[in-house]
Amino acid sequence: MGNVFVSQRARRQPGSLCVAFCLIWFGVFPHGLCAASEPLPICEILEGIQHRYAAADFEADFVQESHLKAMGMVDAAQGHVSFRPSTMMRWHYKTPEEYLIITDGQTVWVYRPAENQVMVGRAADYFGDTKWTEFFTEPGALLEDFVVQWAPAEAQAEDRFVLKLLPKKRRPNLVEMVLSISKSTFDIIQSVTCNAFGDKTIIRFEGFRFNQGLDASLFRFKVPKDADVLQLEGN
Repeated sequence: MGNVFVSQRARRQPGSLCVAFCLIWFGVFPHGLCAASEPLPICEILEGIQHRYAAADFEADFVQESHLKAMGMVDAAQGHVSFRPSTMMRWHYKTPEEYLIITDGQTVWVYRPAENQVMVGRAADYFGDTKWTEFFTEPGALLEDFVVQWAPAEAQAEDRFVLKLLPKKRRPNLVEMVLSISKSTFDIIQSVTCNAFGDKTIIRFEGFRFNQGLDASLFRFKVPKDADVLQLEGN
């Protein structure tokens, strides 16, 4: 049973991905990040993204592919994601199975309707180590741990900027993150995260909608009657 749980969580847990949006959403990129001599400064791209996501809330559709090296398999899923400052997120996986990951910034609920099962725990434990949680209150602290640079030339495309984020210290759950950013809108249209085990998660986004007036209640979960409630353990 333990192996099954780990497999499902690896396929459905977007903890590393949330960092991509958090880096933008909470404004960790200062104006002085790059040197003026760069022909196309990374800081101008990051400022464009930050301006784009300077909204009350946003939502988008996504397609996710999880390449699990140890299992030799690729797991695909589709769904809808919603964000509301400062730390509220709702990941609604719709296919191939319905699955919800909801957090109000303090608590996280993981709900499998087909099993009428809810796992409840601390958001800080589920989405990452202490450093991630510090980021929510001190956004600049996270930037100290990452190097932001251009992805290799072969990864670049005519319609997008492609940046690579490398953690300065070893992190088993995240060794590299690659963001593809639309040149016309500065939307983050794709995120690729890799961990130390050789697993890779690709998530593509489309249908962005900003300032929808998302209510805070969307990011809290009411446990269904007679649901099986389990406690999420740290990390």
